[in-house]
Amino acid sequence: MKEIDPHIQAIIKWRESFATLPDTHFFELVRMYLGEVHTPYNKPKLIEELGAFLRREEHRRTLVSLLSESDVQLICAVHFIQNATIEKVAAFFAGEYSFAAVYERLLNLEERLILYRHSDAKGENTVISVNPMLDDVLSPYLQESVLLSEPVPAELNQSMAAGLSPELLAAYISFLSATSDVCKADGSFKKRTAATLEGIFPGKVEMLHCVTAGFINLSILKDDESGFVLDYSKLESFARLDEISQYSLLCVASQGRFSRSGLTRQAQLLLDVASGIGRAGYTRTELLRSAFLISEKDNDIPGVAPIGQTGRFASMIARSREKNGMGGSFSAVDAVSAMDRLIDSALLLGLLAEKGKDEKGESIFVQGSVLESSPAPANGPYPKVLNIDAGFTVTLLPGLPLKALLPLMHFLDIQQFDTAAQFEITKKSVMRAFDSGLSRQTILDTLKEFCPYKVPQNLCVSLEDWHNSYASVALYKGYVLQVNKENAAAIERNPAIARHIALTLAAGIYLLDVENDAQAKDLIEESSVDFIGTIKSAAKTVESAGFPPVHFSRKAASGQGLGMGPEGEAESLSPQAEIPPLSSEDTRASHFDAMRADLEKLNLLPEQKDGLLDRIRRKIILSPEQLRADSVRLERVMAGGMDFSGKVHIIESAISSSSMVELEYENPNEPDGEGVIVVGNPLSVEKMENDALIRIELIPQHEEKLFSIGKARMVKRIRGSVLR
Repeated sequence: MKEIDPHIQAIIKWRESFATLPDTHFFELVRMYLGEVHTPYNKPKLIEELGAFLRREEHRRTLVSLLSESDVQLICAVHFIQNATIEKVAAFFAGEYSFAAVYERLLNLEERLILYRHSDAKGENTVISVNPMLDDVLSPYLQESVLLSEPVPAELNQSMAAGLSPELLAAYISFLSATSDVCKADGSFKKRTAATLEGIFPGKVEMLHCVTAGFINLSILKDDESGFVLDYSKLESFARLDEISQYSLLCVASQGRFSRSGLTRQAQLLLDVASGIGRAGYTRTELLRSAFLISEKDNDIPGVAPIGQTGRFASMIARSREKNGMGGSFSAVDAVSAMDRLIDSALLLGLLAEKGKDEKGESIFVQGSVLESSPAPANGPYPKVLNIDAGFTVTLLPGLPLKALLPLMHFLDIQQFDTAAQFEITKKSVMRAFDSGLSRQTILDTLKEFCPYKVPQNLCVSLEDWHNSYASVALYKGYVLQVNKENAAAIERNPAIARHIALTLAAGIYLLDVENDAQAKDLIEESSVDFIGTIKSAAKTVESAGFPPVHFSRKAASGQGLGMGPEGEAESLSPQAEIPPLSSEDTRASHFDAMRADLEKLNLLPEQKDGLLDRIRRKIILSPEQLRADSVRLERVMAGGMDFSGKVHIIESAISSSSMVELEYENPNEPDGEGVIVVGNPLSVEKMENDALIRIELIPQHEEKLFSIGKARMVKRIRGSVLR
């Protein structure tokens, strides 16, 4: 069977949706463009006539010429936001337009036949789309750059702070290896720690606090009886990631603990937003809008649920929001919230940088140094970056990835961090390495790998002395099995015991890897050997679950608003071509003047003239043929001041026509200025002795509340509804 062209399918959907509008709204729209409808009527024929009206070239030219900048912004938002609803569009423009303003603008665009409403694929929610009849004339304007405009800088920063680097992370790991008592109970640095860090890492204490929070929430840094200690198994797994994955995960984890999928999703969102920042940069608003659009785009990570939609409880919340008409806005709004949290940490870590300020004094952000610099080689052979002097001072130059630097941090103590970091090898630092399981030969081999010349002989001698000293005494804690000399061979052949022998301390004395009495009891029962417990034990290695990788495309540096494709490559949300210029204010004004002049020539009642003048103002009148007296239904949509009965009438008519209402109340903070606006679905009017109350379902909160009708300084019925 031959497939129908997608454009034809979209037009069929538009016609079907138009046909299913409530009769009140359907005939109101038809009268605006075709005049009075006479019975008997045929809905499909009327829709076909409306389509013919839109196909006329002069009408299409006029419709495009009347588009304003805000019109195009709203049309683009509907186009790029997946399954756009009023809540999603209002959330996208939060801070710029109020919900009431967005609602009314969308309704106006629907009246102008540019947008239309229909059921989503599941038939559960009403969504808004761009009219496919206008695809060819509107497509040049449907570009993401309309929504993510480039700022105009008013001042530029002379320099931007350096971000994280493998050397900085390694140096801080060296510090944490030697110092466990670093944080207070609330996670902030102790005063002594902060002062020490400022001396070693000048100007980087705030960044290191962010790294510390990330390490704690990634379980790389764990709290025990002696303070915070590094889990090297986790750390090695973390170090195997590429640099940008490391930094993005740290950035997210610095804000709290998240599930594996939540961590990955937010880190990927951060990188996707950063990859789309052009050379001109984005303000905070553009960063958040970019996060909104990316979260709405179908760029799911395999095996990872969307932000805010992980787990049974979150799924219940999502279903609840859908039931209340919120649709899929949960993910987008949550993504914006996540991005808003991450910006400051991303600045500290170098994923983002502040380029300067725009004309409004808002910060302009660009990609940070860690995204623009070339990463260290992931695999060997590695460059020779170590220099060791006779006093065991080690100078480390840049060039190694974190996974290559980690073995060095077992036995190097950081002294001063700069472009070239200064470390020391001391008896204490080497003893720490021996404690972690490194041998003298391993330390020497590690140094030889990264030194361009031989290790100093006096260091080799000192390592030998320190190893002999370390090996002369050993202290263990745990469970020891002791048997006599005659039974030792049998014990070593006993499969139940042999696999649990961690260390043979002496003939017939074995350190077991059991961790508690229950395990020891099970072992004894299985082997039938008497048990003796002491205060010595052996550590047991625990394999780390590892960290998920995320992807960043350097190809996107000069692009704008890019998401990530399935292979981690940059993928534009829309092709970025030159946007045709909009008509000037004078051009639009000349159209309005011409229509008003044609209207003045007609012999109409004042109410009819007012109705048509309102349509001209709302850009519904595209040609003089629409200036028909019979197309105007005289009705009152607004009442205010002392007109109590008029306000009640407006609300009651809104209830009967399933329309929304807008109530305006005096703002106590601005008695002579803009009032407080309430928008929602009116449910009922409750009469009182000296007043009447309106029970209203507030939009977008979906909460029912009572408001005084008498105290409202203005009551307005909003024509139709894009929500139903």
